Amino acid sequence: MKRFIDRFKNSAIKKIITLSQQLNVPKRNNRRAIPSRFLVVSTTGIGDTLWGTPAIRALKETYPDSYLGVLTNQIGSELLQENPNIDEFFIFRRGGRAIFSLPVLLKILRQKKFEVAFIFHASDRVIWPLVFFTGAGEIIGTYDTKGLDFILTRSTDQLLHSHAIENRLALVRQLGANTEDRALELYLTVEERNRMEQFLKDRGINRDVLIVGLHPGAKNVYRRWPSKNFIDLGNILIKKLNCQILITGSKKENSLVDEISAKINGAIPIAGKLSIRESAALIEKMDLFITNDTGPMHIAFALETPTIAMLSPSNPNNCGPYKAKGKYRIIKKPQTCTPCIYKKCYNPVCMEHITVEEVVADAESLLGSKAREGKNGKHV
Repeated sequence: MKRFIDRFKNSAIKKIITLSQQLNVPKRNNRRAIPSRFLVVSTTGIGDTLWGTPAIRALKETYPDSYLGVLTNQIGSELLQENPNIDEFFIFRRGGRAIFSLPVLLKILRQKKFEVAFIFHASDRVIWPLVFFTGAGEIIGTYDTKGLDFILTRSTDQLLHSHAIENRLALVRQLGANTEDRALELYLTVEERNRMEQFLKDRGINRDVLIVGLHPGAKNVYRRWPSKNFIDLGNILIKKLNCQILITGSKKENSLVDEISAKINGAIPIAGKLSIRESAALIEKMDLFITNDTGPMHIAFALETPTIAMLSPSNPNNCGPYKAKGKYRIIKKPQTCTPCIYKKCYNPVCMEHITVEEVVADAESLLGSKAREGKNGKHV
């Protein structure tokens, strides 16, 4: 039934766009010899948003005098705040009521006279015709499984064995834009950093003590390391390192975080207490961050926080750290099922193969002398 509805939607969209093309409405903003007005579209999650920052940087490095707008969601706009390569944000909101804001959004986008739009990632079907009706002379994107590729004026094949960062860079290379630096970018302010310093003080956390963050949640069950393992890990690390454990998570993960923190001596639960930028500023202050494959993992990579990431069954070559500058360890086990059923998996058997002992060993290895002597050189 869903496939039928999707085909019907695509057919309707195609008829509307074909008619608009015949009527030459809207008038296209053709690309000049040196393009100067770009729209980047990225309306999905944390990882997808941050993976686009090297390509955004490439556009600005290649066309420094250009105007670059980003069409994103609320989370994306928060993550990309303070990014010097972005001139303006346009916020796409999901949901029934949000549909009434689309005409206003489209009007604003049309006024910007974008020459080229890059669709980095757009899971909402309505984004595709919305971008078409901005009047952008060129729309560049990757082959879309939703069947809306007829909207693109130029497309690239999905690089199945390459990192998502390279897929986005492949799009901007269509206009000759590139960058040597593949690192993710997330810019924090002094005020945000100071606020998290005060956050730690208010909770009696001594900055002379190692701070270790644990992130037990993830969007999908198959990406979650068992709660019991996080509990055992936290208690072992406290005994070995005399560290302070912080348990992070979203508001939806409150019960999971509370359950785990209650069973780790002295652990502090932080689920739902901070904004996404405050969470990032806190992760930056950690001596070590241990996480499942989820959004905060990418934040940690962007901020160069020493990180242990558990990515079974995800492929780190596609979605893990990529030419990251910080210290990290990736723990991945072979896929248990062939073929892997991914989102249909409700028993994280791959993650269960990761042992507490190997995570502890990686933690001690990453912390180095800090693990042996404490944060300020005192013997632990």
